Amino acid sequence: MSAPTLHILRHSPTGNASLATCIRVLASGQSVLLIEDAVYALLPGSAGLNSLSLLPGEIRLYVLQADLLARGLALDDLPPRVEPLGYECMVELSVQSGKVVSW
Repeated sequence: MSAPTLHILRHSPTGNASLATCIRVLASGQSVLLIEDAVYALLPGSAGLNSLSLLPGEIRLYVLQADLLARGLALDDLPPRVEPLGYECMVELSVQSGKVVSW
């Protein structure tokens, strides 16, 4: 069995359809990593966060901690299922994934 796909989102969900498109193609066991402006999908009360919260539990959610903090978002506001990662862990996650799709 091959390792699951990692989907890396980098664009703001308000100015780009990549989050919605990615959500439509996600399969069980895959992972989503939010980097750069895609971290705005985690703003409390946002449509992006609502969409992510509706994903099945088998889909793992990650955020690059440095990008989250650089944009003024608090770690305390993260939903429990979203795991913040440092650069080293992001690279490890990418290497361990069977396929990486960048949006």
